[in-house]
Amino acid sequence: MNLKVFLPRCLLLLLLAGANTIQAQDKIVGPWLWMCLKIDGAGGAAAVDQDTLKLRSNGQVTEDKIANNGAQAGDKVGKLIWSRAKIAAAGGNNINPIANILDFCDGDCNDMAAYAFIEIEAAAAGDRTMKVGSDDSIKVWLNGKVVHRNAVNRGAGNFQDNFKVAVQKGKNLLLVKVGEQGGGWSMFVGMTGKFAAAGKKYPRDGAENLNPVDANEPVRAGTAGKKITGPWLWMMAPCQNGQGGKASTDIDSLKDASKGRITEEKIARLGAVKGQKVGKLAWKESEIAAQGGNNVNDVLNKIKLGKGDINDTSSYAYINIVSPNSRQGVGFVGSDDSIKVWLNGKVVHRNATNRGAGDFQDKFNISLNKGDNHLLVKVSERGGGWSMFVGFDTQTEKGLKFSTRRGRINLAVDSRNKLVTTWSEIKK
Repeated sequence: MNLKVFLPRCLLLLLLAGANTIQAQDKIVGPWLWMCLKIDGAGGAAAVDQDTLKLRSNGQVTEDKIANNGAQAGDKVGKLIWSRAKIAAAGGNNINPIANILDFCDGDCNDMAAYAFIEIEAAAAGDRTMKVGSDDSIKVWLNGKVVHRNAVNRGAGNFQDNFKVAVQKGKNLLLVKVGEQGGGWSMFVGMTGKFAAAGKKYPRDGAENLNPVDANEPVRAGTAGKKITGPWLWMMAPCQNGQGGKASTDIDSLKDASKGRITEEKIARLGAVKGQKVGKLAWKESEIAAQGGNNVNDVLNKIKLGKGDINDTSSYAYINIVSPNSRQGVGFVGSDDSIKVWLNGKVVHRNATNRGAGDFQDKFNISLNKGDNHLLVKVSERGGGWSMFVGFDTQTEKGLKFSTRRGRINLAVDSRNKLVTTWSEIKK
């Protein structure tokens, strides 16, 4: 190929890659408030103007009411409950897993309407461009007014439609309806300019990593080793009543319990400190049994973070893994109910499920740094047993040491003030 032709094409590809990165960061991931309902008749384009909220609530709830007044977690439409969940910023079927996790429907859901509500905070009033993509049809309300409607049956993995909206200073109510006929079921929403939604600032800086490490690589071979009994540092935080387990996998219960002072992302990145508080509770140290179907509940009772049979609550367990060298291997976990795992600030495993557990059930790729490695494990409990099992393959576990002290933190601070500085960052 002629060099004069090759170079401009390379530059074009780089620009397109940059644009795609920006678009991915611009998608509003939430958590949104969700309601998914069965449509009367065919879904998708044919039902774009059907008020399915009104139909399923016998007139008690309508699209107009939600568009003008918003929704609250726990509000009902018939027997179904508005519930919070984040949505993936990529993929052609990102609504369907949410509908499954929140118990709106099972398996491949067709002829359905998904309603997603979120509040947007704008520092100033003005005109913006909103971007959406949908599989299939889509209808968008902003502050009670329909600002976009596309009665179409199509696939989607990214933004497809652009339209102008007028945002007001402060709170703006955004309601999005995506009608599904069959096949994939997806939604992508973004907006130009600076704003905040569900506590996140947009455009996003890409610092939050919601995708598992090695997500596109096959899980490495390896034999499960010993269970890590600790001691770990422990914290628990309540979920909404009836919304523990898989429904709260992506809900930041630390943030809710601390009124925004502590977040999952900050603990995952910086580690926890014994005695520091999240709301009224303090991180406490304890080992966990290597067997049994209720070992988390037993630990939390033992250290007096909770009492009796604890339900609709998320446990957080932190430990520092000290490795003699950099190494790659396999992580093993088991959980009752759902589980989410961070290693050095990145999500390396997520399983939104309601299940029992007495041993390892899932495996995934991990990469350890030489020295300190922060491991945070969240297990959300719906009801019944509550258990957690964590370990590595037999090769990876060799020579590892475990500590509840955070060790070295990669921040440019004076070593004399490191503890104060880093914990002050956690509390921001």
